[in-house]
Amino acid sequence: MATCDVSIHLSDIMTPQSFSSLITTLIKYLVYEKQLIPYPYDRLKLYVQKYKELNFEESNRCNLKNKYRLESEKYYKKVSDAIISLETVFKCIENEFLSRVENHIESVVILIGSSVLNPLTVFNINVPELSYSHSEKQHSSRQHIDNVFRNILNNDKFNDILTSNIMVETNLYVMFKVKKGGKMATNWCVPKEQFRCFRGKQVVLRFDQPHDEINAKKYETCCIKDCLNFEVFVDFDNEPSVQTLNSTFTNSVVDWYLGKHHITGFKNYKYNGIPISDTWLNPTIIDHMVS
Repeated sequence: MATCDVSIHLSDIMTPQSFSSLITTLIKYLVYEKQLIPYPYDRLKLYVQKYKELNFEESNRCNLKNKYRLESEKYYKKVSDAIISLETVFKCIENEFLSRVENHIESVVILIGSSVLNPLTVFNINVPELSYSHSEKQHSSRQHIDNVFRNILNNDKFNDILTSNIMVETNLYVMFKVKKGGKMATNWCVPKEQFRCFRGKQVVLRFDQPHDEINAKKYETCCIKDCLNFEVFVDFDNEPSVQTLNSTFTNSVVDWYLGKHHITGFKNYKYNGIPISDTWLNPTIIDHMVS
């Protein structure tokens, strides 16, 4: 079983909003790179907007136009459902982390595959100690996101796992592992006690706070002062054993929770050799298709 253990060392605090933004960005990246959606999230969202702006009232021109409209509406349903599902998941993740005054979640797990019990790829993100008393404006998530991506994408093991087991029409699920004695703050998840996840290639992200006294003091810098740089390094030399990784996903005491909403992948669709979504951006293409 292929594994990739990424150690991310923090030199600035992580707020609940910053961590939620990081998870959201990871999901956007994974859902496109694993080809669950044919275009990046922001572009797909633009297509939905453009479709809504189209006026199909001139539908009596010919039968081909009617056929195009039916195919377009069918494809739009898949695209809009994917966007709605993604935005719902993003909002639920944000609400979960912002609804408490202390961190109650141990890890967030993104599973890609036909089912939760049979994932192709597993991305396990350990939650660091989040700082709830600091100003979100003084601790932007952008720097965290940029550095995390810069480091993980430059590593062959991560990219090998990312590009393997590509299946277009599969699913993405989000699970949470709460700390011992804890429970989810919102009701958008269902409990999965004694959950076990052994299959699939795995990427584990771990966040470490500084341990020495000098760095720890800098790490707790007040929001009045400038934030420090966010330094990340990846170390694959001491790869954990399979038994250690399995223990990450199996615990008889700590509860697992599965998000009620998941993302279903779909492939791109062309009409007369032209991607239908392109016609939403440029409706004049339709005239050439039916002429």
